[in-house]
Amino acid sequence: MRLKRTVRLLQLRISRNQQEFTLYASILFSLSLLLFRIAHTGSYLRASLAWNLFLAFIPFAITRRMEKRPQEISNRYNWYGYFIVWLLFIPNSPYILTDLFHLFDGGVPLWFDLFVIFSFAWNGMMMGYISIRSMERMWSTRHTRWPAWLFTFPVMFLCAMGVYIGRYLRYNSWDVVKDPLTLLGDVGDILLHPWENRSAWAFTLCMGIFLSLMYPLVKKQQPKI
Repeated sequence: MRLKRTVRLLQLRISRNQQEFTLYASILFSLSLLLFRIAHTGSYLRASLAWNLFLAFIPFAITRRMEKRPQEISNRYNWYGYFIVWLLFIPNSPYILTDLFHLFDGGVPLWFDLFVIFSFAWNGMMMGYISIRSMERMWSTRHTRWPAWLFTFPVMFLCAMGVYIGRYLRYNSWDVVKDPLTLLGDVGDILLHPWENRSAWAFTLCMGIFLSLMYPLVKKQQPKI
């Protein structure tokens, strides 16, 4: 009887949080592929994918905490503190997509590496979109007169710029604290000299549009979790 009751409770919980459990199952699948690759090749070539996925998980975890513990963000300074940290880490979610640049490094069949990298990229993107949707809801609750698109579009393009800064300038979220002056200098150069940095702006524009076009499709399918 206890076993049946446990199974029923588990089924009920999964049915209520189907999206979340599916996401975690997908993450486990990605990690399993990576572990198999490491065991098969004896190389840690793709191990950085796990770290990148962890960085993508941080903004997801932040919005989950904000939703589950609203008392922590009742104070506006706490709320904006969470928001700023979230904004610094959210570019890590689409960043994994650029790991496809390394698809031809070799070591295993090309199709297997495609599944490894894309599965991590997919999970990072999904955690990012779910997190952005959660933050959008909380932002709209706090700023009722603020149109939703005026929140999401800037976030998408900031994500795109963050991905460029991470992939090509080789900065990460920690450099905001570790090396802020150098980071601000390089970002300022991009902002003040757009023509000399047209490749950065072209990348940001293309990826920003790509992220913005995908988001409504995911948003329609996403219940509140």
